[in-house]
Formats: sequence, C-alpha cells, structure tokens
Amino acid sequence: MRVAVADLFREGRLLLWGIAATGVLVETLLDRGAESDAAEAAAAIERLAAGPAEEGLAIREIWLLRLRALLARTHGEAAAYPRFRDRCRDMATSLGFEGHMKWAEAMP
Repeated sequence: MRVAVADLFREGRLLLWGIAATGVLVETLLDRGAESDAAEAAAAIERLAAGPAEEGLAIREIWLLRLRALLARTHGEAAAYPRFRDRCRDMATSLGFEGHMKWAEAMP
C-alpha cells in the first residue's frame, strides 16, 4: 500500500486516487497501533497536505480534517481531536458529503 500511494504522488495523480489512497493507508497504519506506524501516518498526512492540488479542493480538505482527527486521537491530544472532528463534521454537512457525514458522526 505504501508503494502504491508513493507512486500516485510521483505520477501526479493526487486528484484521482492519491487522496483516498492516503486515507486508507493512514487508517490502516493507525489501526495497527505501533509507534512507528503513527509517525508514518503523520508523514503521509503532511505529504497529502503539501501535495499538488487546486487551491481549496474540498475533498482533500475534508480528508485532511478526518485524518488529522484520527491521528490526534491516537496521540491522546484531547484538545486537537474534537477540534478536527468538529471541523470535519461541519464541512461534511455544509457540503452534503453523506459518506463523510456518516464517518464524522461515528467519531466519538
């Protein structure tokens, strides 16, 4: 999975597949729970944030909010987690992204 995500970034296909692929990679790493996995997840999130995309690309921004919330929860960051989670919920609702709305509502 790591190689596939890296290839998407190298080939400039971030908009097509890189966003969702990064999300799957980050969630998989965080689910495994090793400290090195959390560090790798953080690096993947930052690569997604820095990757080429149109300014204000909503789908990337909502994924970043979700992934940052999950990472904050993993690190036990009590202030950051609800801030990212709530911003993710608000954005999903305002855009009418039903799948993201369900994901965001399922986050404690």
